[in-house]
Amino acid sequence: MAIGTTSAVAQDSPPATDAASDAGRVSEIVVTAQRREQSLQEVPISVTAFTTAGLEALNAQSIGDLDTFTPGLTINDTSVTQPSYTIRGVATDDFGIGTDPSVGIFIDGIYSGRSGASLIFFNDIDRVEILKGPQGTLFGRNTSAGAISIITKKPVDERQGSATLQYGNFDTIRADATVNVPLTDTLYFRANGVVNRRDGYLKDAVSGVDRERENNVSARAALRWAPSADTDFVLTYDHDDTDKDGPASVGISNFALSRDPFGPFTNDVIDNKETRILNAVSLTATHNAGPLTFTSISSFKKFETHNREDEDGTGDPTRYLDTENIEKNRSYYQELRVAYDDGPLNAIAGVSYFHERGRQASAVTLLSDSVDRIINAVTEGQFPIFTILDSVGIPVFGQQFREDMNNLAVNKSFAAFGDATFDVSPRLHLTAGIRYTHDDKQFTWLNGGFDGGGLETATAPGALYNAILGVDAFPDDAQISAADFFRAAVGPNGLIFDQGALEGVAFTRREKFNDVSPRFVVQYDATDNVHLYASASRGYKAGGFNSVQINSFFAPENVWNFEGGFKSELFDRRVRFNASAYYFKYRNRQSISLEDTGGSLPQYITRSGDSRAYGLDLDTQFVVSNDLSISATAAFINSKWSNRIEQDIDISGQPTGEPTFRGILGAHYLHDTGNGSIFGDVSYSYTSHQRINDAIRFTDAAIAPFVDFSQLGALRSARNIVNAKIGYRFGNEGRFSIAAYAENLLNKKYLRTLNTISADIFQTPYVRRDRPAFYGVELGFKF
Repeated sequence: MAIGTTSAVAQDSPPATDAASDAGRVSEIVVTAQRREQSLQEVPISVTAFTTAGLEALNAQSIGDLDTFTPGLTINDTSVTQPSYTIRGVATDDFGIGTDPSVGIFIDGIYSGRSGASLIFFNDIDRVEILKGPQGTLFGRNTSAGAISIITKKPVDERQGSATLQYGNFDTIRADATVNVPLTDTLYFRANGVVNRRDGYLKDAVSGVDRERENNVSARAALRWAPSADTDFVLTYDHDDTDKDGPASVGISNFALSRDPFGPFTNDVIDNKETRILNAVSLTATHNAGPLTFTSISSFKKFETHNREDEDGTGDPTRYLDTENIEKNRSYYQELRVAYDDGPLNAIAGVSYFHERGRQASAVTLLSDSVDRIINAVTEGQFPIFTILDSVGIPVFGQQFREDMNNLAVNKSFAAFGDATFDVSPRLHLTAGIRYTHDDKQFTWLNGGFDGGGLETATAPGALYNAILGVDAFPDDAQISAADFFRAAVGPNGLIFDQGALEGVAFTRREKFNDVSPRFVVQYDATDNVHLYASASRGYKAGGFNSVQINSFFAPENVWNFEGGFKSELFDRRVRFNASAYYFKYRNRQSISLEDTGGSLPQYITRSGDSRAYGLDLDTQFVVSNDLSISATAAFINSKWSNRIEQDIDISGQPTGEPTFRGILGAHYLHDTGNGSIFGDVSYSYTSHQRINDAIRFTDAAIAPFVDFSQLGALRSARNIVNAKIGYRFGNEGRFSIAAYAENLLNKKYLRTLNTISADIFQTPYVRRDRPAFYGVELGFKF
């Protein structure tokens, strides 16, 4: 066990009850990556799959816990309602409702379009499949970079139940329970619930308040009716209630408590919180008619999220800045497909329809104290309007000064897709697929204007206003609002939003997109245990709109991915060795960046550029004995922009920011004592340092005067993470279990992000810390 572990071992760890039948061999995993059940080894796609046992070995509670142990996958989940996903260096990093994700998230085949509803806690999961590269001919929605498919457990025709209780540091309490009950011979019910509570792992040095507290309740209920062996209906209800702290911002500037990112910090954000209420209902119907299988998937999903977070990393009211994201979303998804499997032909064809109506409010809030600092800075201290008002007894300081951008998105998408594999011979298989997509998007911007918390009625002498504007057309007794005064001082862009339309007047834009994307695969079985493949596939993502930039538009994104590899099992399945090499070219790749646009604050700008990458994925496993197996997985990638301008800097030919290498080592141990079993898993992950380009260097240089970069070595450095779990199952059936677990066992301290949204105006950039070591004990029971 000192060797370590890997996701591959964690993926393949069989339950104790199944271990004997597969002793001495690498265990087989059945996946549905091609929309039919196949052995993972026979799928001509680069797939990482985690079984139930694998998720338990890593103590994974959401998708965000899997990226460290999945080569080629990166997830930034510092905000659970605004996560970003990256597969092979291609990211979904825009939190606005005007764009689609590059990485598709599917739960039981149902598309989860918005990031606010994609990072959910695992409830009764059968497996997670991470597919790399475009998958448009197999899934009902676009997946230009890849797909993450989460498959839950269905109700079954036997009585089952289980419960797990965890207690760990930071007073972590996590309890989950599952029950499966056959109501009749053809009707089965299954329910699962998870309650998770945790104190904060960061402490505010000024207020003493814990930050990064966690609190959520999730539940899932499913009713399955199987009137015959060929017909199956599953009705499912999902619920998530998350109420946690917003991400903590650790100041590193001269105005923070400390420039040390691991030193004392404080946040003075008002009403700090991150919440989500999610409800979803789905119905999946399947019917077999000889070689044909008909499937219908219907889903309705509704969620609301709210995230308000500190953006300056200080407790200084004259530098106060926070942002707030409020989103309400309703979506309907319908997919119809038919599969054919007979003789040399295996085919699937289907249509899908997705309708989404989302509302999003993006808000920026300052205090009148920080507004006063801006005005004094812009006017070089000549017109301290709030100071003047305060001196005559008008209470202006401490008031909130807010600007909103309100968006409405109405998105419709229709797709027809098909994929067929023909066995030319027992060993040669040819696959061809095609997808047609039509997207219709309508987007509305409504600049809500300024809310000065009562300061709208504040007035200033006309002469002062004239001096700021540089004109003398107004009489001395002209009355203006504080909002007008502020706008005159800071320029036409106001705070963070584009003032391209009149305040209070909605601006709507509608765009339609059409795309045809094919897929081709050649697979050759050199032996029963050695499979070779080569593929070419095209991916697509619709164009869209930047939610905070009025009348913005970016073109559709598409990619051609070329891949070849082999999958092998040798020495009577004691060794598994898989490898694949790929090359892809992205056109109009959409990526968000924070840039100076001439206003008082930088804006989030969605820019398009072309990129290319080549890489290598490796996966090997070795069974040492009936009790012990070890494995290693790795991913190499060289990702560069081929055409890209950011911060007015041409970074063509430079890295996109993706680390070059991630490698994972691991070991899994399972020993039958006769009256129970000892089990243990250890996982070690290494990720190389982040590659940067001239745009990043430009941003670093801009904040260098008030940041000690010698303290930020953990920001883009190489990362070493170890997870471990060891325990004992009592009895031959393992009904009772006790275990100890640790995440980030060595308590390595890393930084997740560097944010410069307040750097230009207040000189207050900040970082977010990665999670520390989490450890605890677990009690389990099942029947």
